[in-house]
Amino acid sequence: MNYIFIAEELEAKEVKIPKKLESKAKIIITGFGEYATLRTIIKLFKKGVFKEDDKFFNIGYCGANAFDVGEVVVVGKSGRERPSNFAKDRTYTLDKKSKVKCYTSTDFVEKSKHNGIFDMELYILATIFPKIKSIKIVSDNLNYKQYKKVDLKKSWQKANKLLFSQID
Repeated sequence: MNYIFIAEELEAKEVKIPKKLESKAKIIITGFGEYATLRTIIKLFKKGVFKEDDKFFNIGYCGANAFDVGEVVVVGKSGRERPSNFAKDRTYTLDKKSKVKCYTSTDFVEKSKHNGIFDMELYILATIFPKIKSIKIVSDNLNYKQYKKVDLKKSWQKANKLLFSQID
């Protein structure tokens, strides 16, 4: 099975699974942030949902200070926006061809010393599923008000095409 993790229902409505892949792909809405994502994943593990040969994907919105609103990017690396005070954080390589780094934070990022893209879920997904593939749509340039007002229909079309080209 191919599992597609998405943070929110609004994003999930934009993912259009092609008919020929309906039996091979399942959308999982995790909720916002690492904690909601972790709770969702734990529940699914307890139910025995995942199998050894499953593939994992993440698609959804991100903020960025290095890309324009509407751009669709494949994430190359996943790391934390703010390092842990308790342990050394790991950076996960998700796609060797991409130079895009996604920094995950527990909150909506409005400024950062890093240049890249920013979300609130990918790092925990990469920690659990290190071979996950991630496609992000830039919804804002680190501006929450902008995020709420942008129309990204064409970006979703491109993201869907990219996502489903990777699912067999």
